[in-house]
Formats: sequence, C-alpha cells, structure tokens
Amino acid sequence: MFKQFISKIPGADFYMVGSFLTFFAFFVLVGLYLWLADKNHMGQMSRLPFEDSSTD
Repeated sequence: MFKQFISKIPGADFYMVGSFLTFFAFFVLVGLYLWLADKNHMGQMSRLPFEDSSTD
C-alpha cells in the first residue's frame, strides 16, 4: 500500500534516505555524548533531585 504512494512521489527515495540518515546520526551523536560525558557530572546530576538544598 505505501509502496504505491511512494512510487508516485518524484524524489521520494531522497527523502527516505535523508530521514534515515538524520535519524541514525542523531542517535549516534547522543550515544557518543553519553559515552564520552563526565561520569562524575552525570552522577551529581542524577542525585540532584534527591538532595535537600533548602536554605530556609
């Protein structure tokens, strides 16, 4: 069904490849960011909501 719609759109293959590359690049970049991020900073940020920082 979708193959019939896509075959009638000129240049649809470029849109499909472009969207796949964008999707893939986004997740690769997020993965690299998480892998290379400072572990101490990540640990501090994960504990932040549970720390009592009220200055009353």
